[in-house]
Amino acid sequence: MAGRAQHAELEREQDVSLVVRGDDATALRAAGVTTVARLAALDPVAEPPVPVGGVPFPDLVALARAWERGLAVVRRVPTLSIPRADVELDVDMESFGEAGAYLWGALLTRPGGTVAGDEPEGYRAFATWEPVPTPDEARSFAAFWGWLIGVRARALATGRSFAAYCYSEHAENRWMLASARRFAGRPGIPTAAEVEEFITSSQWVDLFAFVGEWFLCAHGKGLKRIAPAAGFTWRDDEAGGENSMRWYRDAVGLDGAAPDPEQRRRLLDYNADDVAATRALREWMCSPAITTVPLAAEL
Repeated sequence: MAGRAQHAELEREQDVSLVVRGDDATALRAAGVTTVARLAALDPVAEPPVPVGGVPFPDLVALARAWERGLAVVRRVPTLSIPRADVELDVDMESFGEAGAYLWGALLTRPGGTVAGDEPEGYRAFATWEPVPTPDEARSFAAFWGWLIGVRARALATGRSFAAYCYSEHAENRWMLASARRFAGRPGIPTAAEVEEFITSSQWVDLFAFVGEWFLCAHGKGLKRIAPAAGFTWRDDEAGGENSMRWYRDAVGLDGAAPDPEQRRRLLDYNADDVAATRALREWMCSPAITTVPLAAEL
């Protein structure tokens, strides 16, 4: 609650830290650039009032101008291009802090068309509802990995290209590698080398990297900040990482109560929406609609 109150106060004051982070915000305040409006009024091609070491100064001015206009994102570049494939998966993992990864979700779509023998498109969930850490994570991860690799193998065997997408690969990469090492030798568990080969391949695409390269984001680069610009909304008004921790505690009965099936359903819906958001974002980034997003240089 204190964090929310503090943020509300910063918004009331239009504090420059709303668009500039860390030491750069402190330096700008000391130079008299205390508000977003003052930053937005500066000449982006002039010498900055103080040296800035993070985001380039012209981008800081553009961020301030975007924030003033209520724009979540503006483009750095005129055209964008995301790697696409005939068979596509959008992937998202849910973990409970450092305890373990309890849910792997994926959305299967085939922009290149379906052939005889293909399984239906749609969302798949691979979960354990035993409180993590648990050996049952091995089962759910092995099921997810086996399915992913199977989808890829079928695509390639039928002459189609394949790509899997995530939003900020750090968490997924970490838990895939950790699961491979922790459960090494158990049925269906890949080796760490196999996981490494996949996550370093061109078939594993991190959308967060493209967002950081192609957009300036006035309210942050998190998926829940960016996907609404693509027209996506989560079904659950409380969807978010912090709330999902509470839902998980109830879903598995961590606090002594009976496990709550409704919270399990809520977590599955939340994960399904996360992968749907990833898909919506990348398709929007590749669509003509992206040209309606203002260019930073035009602000």
